[in-house]
Amino acid sequence: MYKVAKQKTGKRRMPHYEKQLKAAFVRSAPTGRHTDGGGLYLYVSETGARRWVLRTTVRGKRRDFGLGSAMVVSLADAREIAHEYRVIAAKGGDPSRKIHQSRKRTMSFEAAATEYHKSNIKTSSRSGKHTDQWFTTLRKYAFPVIGDMSVDEIVVQDVLRILQPIWLEKHETARRVFQRMKVVFDWANVQGFRSAGNPVVAVKAALPRKKVKVKNFAAIPWDETPALMRELEMVQGIGALALRFTILTVLRSGAVRKATWNQFSTGFQTWTIPAENMKANEQFEVPLPLAATEILQELWDGRNEPTSLVFPSPSNPDKMLSENTMSKILKKFHPEATVHGMRSAYRDWAEIFAEASHQVKEAVLAHSNPNKVENAYLRTKYFDERESLMEVWGMWATGQDGTFDELVNRYRLDRLTVIASD
Repeated sequence: MYKVAKQKTGKRRMPHYEKQLKAAFVRSAPTGRHTDGGGLYLYVSETGARRWVLRTTVRGKRRDFGLGSAMVVSLADAREIAHEYRVIAAKGGDPSRKIHQSRKRTMSFEAAATEYHKSNIKTSSRSGKHTDQWFTTLRKYAFPVIGDMSVDEIVVQDVLRILQPIWLEKHETARRVFQRMKVVFDWANVQGFRSAGNPVVAVKAALPRKKVKVKNFAAIPWDETPALMRELEMVQGIGALALRFTILTVLRSGAVRKATWNQFSTGFQTWTIPAENMKANEQFEVPLPLAATEILQELWDGRNEPTSLVFPSPSNPDKMLSENTMSKILKKFHPEATVHGMRSAYRDWAEIFAEASHQVKEAVLAHSNPNKVENAYLRTKYFDERESLMEVWGMWATGQDGTFDELVNRYRLDRLTVIASD
């Protein structure tokens, strides 16, 4: 006996919407799962959180897709998104690709700047003051304007609103804000938070030209150095000793303040500064003049703490001397001068009196040379020449009478006497 096959009705199977939700119910629905039909569900947790979930079949497999919080995505929007995903699945596509494209990575400018500051500035800067100032300038000038905006939405006009009011009036500050915003946008681009070009680069074309005169660190006249050193010898305290030592070695104050006893050779004739304490990030060996050695001998006084600071803070021996301590002492005698400017006083003196080559004079200051081969010579080949030049500078700065040649000859004679006695 043959079975008669049932004829197909020809009706297309459609999602069931007989249990459609109401907007009022969505806001007050109890804990559990509530269906809107067609695979769209409202999930309500015990905490009261409400979220939309679409359950549908993608390429023969059942899949669940979260459509967002019901407190943000309305019932009408949830139905529209669910319909869009069903159409994609019905055509053999994967709705997850649509989700991935719509969820573009985003981050506010303030969050991007904070992350860059944390990962790049704090880990690379040796100056705590610079680290703080880097973020402070953005907090003051940039965040009030674009801090809450997504880095991908910020355009040239937004950046112009920050820089234009301060470009002429506070040009140096504006220049720093410009540079710091630029690197934040570059970072955001690399990290995938921004796809357009850097808006800071283009803004410069809309800003007026500012002729900036380079302002050097204020320095005292070179010929007043001996008088200053005599005044400093009368000042008590670690700050005055550190300032005298800095002037005699003509190095940056940071290296002096960070100096520890194990950086000096036996007898304090040389000082090997580690790379992390140098601006050029390279180890630097300094031949010390006798006057600087005497300061170290006075401070050492039989100590046996090689890793301790040579010039610690007067209030806490475990902390290094404040950078303002030496500056305050110097300003008592030369109100306009800076500690860094004492390097210029040495350089002016060397240019007038010292017969050493330009390379040797620059090597004393630990100035880098872009030519790596020549730079290596500055640090090694010229050590003996630097030793002679620094000793003569030390004798002259401490007020010993004589011409440059007389001081050189006296230094060489004293050196030979020391060697002979050894």
